[in-house]
Amino acid sequence: MGVLPWWSQAETFIAQPWVTILLLVAACLLLFHEMLTPLTWGLTGNLSVVCFALVLLAHAVSGVGVAVLIGGVALLLIETHLLPGRGIAAFVGFGFVFGGIYLSLSDGPKHASNGFSLAAAATVTVFSIVTFLAYLPKSPVWKQLGRELYAQSAGAEFVPDLTQDWIGKRGQVATPLRPVGVVVIEGRQLTVVTEGDFLEPGVEVKITEIIGDRIVVDPIAALVGA
Repeated sequence: MGVLPWWSQAETFIAQPWVTILLLVAACLLLFHEMLTPLTWGLTGNLSVVCFALVLLAHAVSGVGVAVLIGGVALLLIETHLLPGRGIAAFVGFGFVFGGIYLSLSDGPKHASNGFSLAAAATVTVFSIVTFLAYLPKSPVWKQLGRELYAQSAGAEFVPDLTQDWIGKRGQVATPLRPVGVVVIEGRQLTVVTEGDFLEPGVEVKITEIIGDRIVVDPIAALVGA
């Protein structure tokens, strides 16, 4: 019984427009940080979910708004991980995210004003677009697609399973590595990636890591200096 009065006070506090906006912005920033870290999911991701959940619970949202919001997130995940294409899924997904937040805040017993609901929905949508664009190049599916397209345009070989014997082989950068590009090693043009600074044509490099279709190179001068 003691929990209900506590939540009643917290709910009233969270439902205030400025608190809701702060929680939504915090949730977006935490999610942005989570998506740009090498870990699949961590503390910041969980905190982001908690912030979103507090807002939705405090406003006593209807199931329609939550369903639309989840549908938007699902479409964005499809665009980045399953079926990368022309951006149709992402475009519709952003629309669903906007609509889901708007419906979540404007429906229910503690519905907010139309102006506030629009402002909150716009804030979340803008952060979603920024996060999406920042994370897109890091998506495994998009990385592979980008390497294949770059290799085709540059006339380089796309080697899906280069053997570990190639680790340590040296070559020269043929096209700018930013961070993906083409190097020439033993007469072969290979699509590779550098994890350090961008490299210009002519720089001597060495293969340091091969994981599946991912060939990592580092400049020889940097390796000697280390």
